[in-house]
Amino acid sequence: MQKNMLGTIATIIFIVILAGMFTFFYVSLNRMDKKMMALQTVIAEDSAKITNIVNFFNANVNAPTTTK
Repeated sequence: MQKNMLGTIATIIFIVILAGMFTFFYVSLNRMDKKMMALQTVIAEDSAKITNIVNFFNANVNAPTTTK
């Protein structure tokens, strides 16, 4: 009886620890995913700003000059 109960308790503890690990990894991955989404948004916005600045400089450098 004692041996059977010890095996059951060990199995329950193992399952609880395994479920806790899976929950921890799930929460960690969700947190990282949110950070990556925010980073992608910032990168896209910064890239658009840089493109606008480069286009402005290119337009001014290549602008026809009317000097006589």
